[in-house]
Amino acid sequence: MRSRSLLPLLLAVSPLLSQALVPERLAQLEAACPQDAPFRALRNALAQNDGRKLAQDWGRTSQVDPHFTKRLPDEPVADQKASGRCWMFSGLNFFRRTAATRLGCESLEFSQNYLFFYDKLEKANLFLEAIDQCRDKPTTDRRVEMLLSTPVQEGGNWQGFVDLVKKYGVVPKAVMPETFSSSNSSAMNQVLALRLQVAGLRIRAAKDPTEVAAIKLQALKDVYRILAMHLGVPPVRFSWRFEAKDHKLTPLKAWTPQEFWRDAVGETLDDYVAIYSIPTLPFLRKFSIDLDRARVDAPDMTFVNCPLETLKDAARQCLLADKPVWFGADVSQDMISDEALMMPAARDYASLYGMDFTMDRKGLFETRRSTPNHNMVFTGVDIRDGKPVKWLVENSWGDRGGKKGYYTMMDGWFDSFVQVVVVPKAFVPKAVLDAFGTTAEVLPPWDPMMKALTVE
Repeated sequence: MRSRSLLPLLLAVSPLLSQALVPERLAQLEAACPQDAPFRALRNALAQNDGRKLAQDWGRTSQVDPHFTKRLPDEPVADQKASGRCWMFSGLNFFRRTAATRLGCESLEFSQNYLFFYDKLEKANLFLEAIDQCRDKPTTDRRVEMLLSTPVQEGGNWQGFVDLVKKYGVVPKAVMPETFSSSNSSAMNQVLALRLQVAGLRIRAAKDPTEVAAIKLQALKDVYRILAMHLGVPPVRFSWRFEAKDHKLTPLKAWTPQEFWRDAVGETLDDYVAIYSIPTLPFLRKFSIDLDRARVDAPDMTFVNCPLETLKDAARQCLLADKPVWFGADVSQDMISDEALMMPAARDYASLYGMDFTMDRKGLFETRRSTPNHNMVFTGVDIRDGKPVKWLVENSWGDRGGKKGYYTMMDGWFDSFVQVVVVPKAFVPKAVLDAFGTTAEVLPPWDPMMKALTVE
């Protein structure tokens, strides 16, 4: 066998060899992993258990104080089930206490299925128009490839929610309840994607604008039919009544969905803004994402990037003023569902594996290790010495998860994994509001931040 002492010489002589796992290199790796008693114990444990569970720092996660200095009234927690509608659920949850108070009922849940129908229809229309605009480009073009590979996706953001509600209004859940496909949307999504991909190819092969227009119209008719079969037909006008707080049944009343929003909520959606903190982009600058919109006739999603403390301070002020806060975060990181807890370093991988896994917020974004993937609502905050210690989170995964659907977020978790909050303009610094009035720098639809800003 060749002596291991020759390895430095071999690596210097052959650059290609220096990149390969030659026997000498493999021997070094093996020697650095002695199969002693501690190693065997960990190997046995990991071979038979989930490493995430073994890494949980029980001493820290079991000692969290459950109380909050400010807590808004709890609501029955909604359940998005196997669908990517967190942005829609959290948006509707955001306004339901206002609606219940204005209408005089104990609680109210809006129909997520109703808004889901129009979200899919609008996204289908957006795809058809976008693929038409680049029909002369080759299929290897990055924009064409992106559109054809994902003609209609399920993610969304606050601006998309606002644009849908402005156009279509809302209805009570009882008027258009959930179906199997609204709660388990993958099969429906596959059919929609297939129909739109067929339309996309036909648009690209069409000879004149008249033919293209006919293809798009037929595709929309087919998409509407598919959605109606899976989700039901959304009402243009409906009648509804409910049991008031005094347990008396209200008279049956007719509304359009737009009238119901006006009567039940009455708030101007333009009074709210979404502020982001993306560490890889400059602060106090306005950005937009090309093609990231809910409707063809709506603007692309825009945001002002802010220091993290701006988000945290705005959220704290909003909660202290008895208003919930819509937010986006990365729930794939340091979230212990069984404990209803979001805690930084809740899993002590360093102790389990004996190595360093430290990465700061910017590094998490640069490596794409962390991007927002879920929207929820803050309904409480625990403040000590003027600083938030932890935050109360209303999720949309039903009341079986967490503590009846509510989770505790430690403030350090906010520091690493929260990227956006939605608050009234009154709680946003003037410099940030002024930045909203500037010209946005346009990011392409395949920009890494597209995924970060459009969560599922």
